[in-house]
Amino acid sequence: MDAATQTLFDAGNAFETLVNARLGEAAGAVVMSDDDGWDANTEATLAAMHSGVPLIVNGRLPRAGAMVGAPDLLVLMGEGYVPVDVKLHGTRQDSARRAVWVSSLAEPSRRWKQVGLSDATRSMEDDGLQLAHYTRMLQALGLHAGDDYVMGGIIGSSDYSDLGGDPWLVVWYELNAPRKDTFSASTESGRAKRSLLERYDHEFAFRLQVAETARAGDEIVRPFHVTECARCVWEEYCVQVAGPEDASFAIRTGLPTAQQWRYLYDLGLTTVADLATAGDDPPEPWSPRDTQPGGRAQQKYSALVRRARMALSGVAFEPHEDWPQVPSADVEVDFDIEWDLEGRIYLWGLRVRQGQDESTAVFDPVLSYAPLDDDGAADLAQEFATRLGRVISEAEAAGKSVTVFHWSHPERSRTSNHPAVHALLERHALDLHAWYTKHFFPRDGASIKVVAPIFGFRWAVDDAGGAESQVRIEVARGGGEDAAAAIEWLSRYNESDVAAQAAIRDGLRRSRPERDAH
Repeated sequence: MDAATQTLFDAGNAFETLVNARLGEAAGAVVMSDDDGWDANTEATLAAMHSGVPLIVNGRLPRAGAMVGAPDLLVLMGEGYVPVDVKLHGTRQDSARRAVWVSSLAEPSRRWKQVGLSDATRSMEDDGLQLAHYTRMLQALGLHAGDDYVMGGIIGSSDYSDLGGDPWLVVWYELNAPRKDTFSASTESGRAKRSLLERYDHEFAFRLQVAETARAGDEIVRPFHVTECARCVWEEYCVQVAGPEDASFAIRTGLPTAQQWRYLYDLGLTTVADLATAGDDPPEPWSPRDTQPGGRAQQKYSALVRRARMALSGVAFEPHEDWPQVPSADVEVDFDIEWDLEGRIYLWGLRVRQGQDESTAVFDPVLSYAPLDDDGAADLAQEFATRLGRVISEAEAAGKSVTVFHWSHPERSRTSNHPAVHALLERHALDLHAWYTKHFFPRDGASIKVVAPIFGFRWAVDDAGGAESQVRIEVARGGGEDAAAAIEWLSRYNESDVAAQAAIRDGLRRSRPERDAH
């Protein structure tokens, strides 16, 4: 496991410990411990459940058939228990027309319907499937609350202080309510609305079938590339198993669903060459297998085939239509931010050059490697606004144009709460990522870490990435023998990020075909 992933795990465990301590203060709560091992905790959890303890924190459930698991909280309701899990991510989605069931950490079993919230959050699906797993375990063990309580809760990191949170609330999901349209081979339309429990049952049964077949020395699936692969430690192994000609691992972005990959493979479209020579129109049952059936599914197929053809011919990007004029200015400012695990911006990267003359480029960031509170972060933002404002005013006084380039939305969305910064960017900023994707079709995606190397640019540090930077800032703040190296890494990383934007613009100018250069 890389350091960035480990840091996120550690942060999640720390948040869970904090929430568990709060839950342990609730009336009737019992906090379980692994000090004597998993089995001892399991025995104590079962004893507590059989005696009707209202809240069981950090318990462990015994194996239920092929199912194992340990809900962070078990809440007594009805004839037994319902599961709650703690997650270091947001659960709050404000919505004027919707409502969700919530409860306090002081009394999780007392729910109320909170108007103005929606449960349609980005993490709802993954959270709901995990809660469905715990629910099936409790049912198999004969310890579930009953048919009137087919639900599970999530305690996330969102702040609900304004709604009676402390500051967190339990957000409850109905697990047996039809929720999402998914592919269905048995319906005429090819789609059916299913509940989280129905989807869990289907997926878990399929995984059991895969495991049982593998235990018998056979296989019924082969690896293929989906978006989740980027977070999986087994990706490298799957790439080896699939082989160098595999179509799915050759495509790095715009990926089909698992259902669509299986369908393509059943049609014999398993290699890059197979996919590149496929027809321009998608196979008839393609659309229902997509998470967004219809026009978007059609576009995904066309893009998939196009990327396969580009991969086969070694083309990294191509213009949508005519080759565009690359944006430029008399004074070009490249801008990038870095933020910590609390979301506070500690480094405002600023690189200024005269026109396209790289020899004039100066990297002049505004930063602090000390821990920040809200006031400290606001002071840094104001210092950056002062420095950027000076660059802009001096250029405009000399009659020169100024453009502040950034890559994608965080440089605007995360700085919009700083009025002085927002005002400067509103007049002068250009989202280079949005401009690039408007004019060019990328084979492997439009991340700056993908685009800049096309033009020969290389980051000055290893493991360049935002998650890694969040690890390094914690090391830098901690002092000790590794702090100086972390500070140097952070500075060189951010300097590379801003320099990469200029390298992309310059590379696009060099790449412009001669026939389009006039």
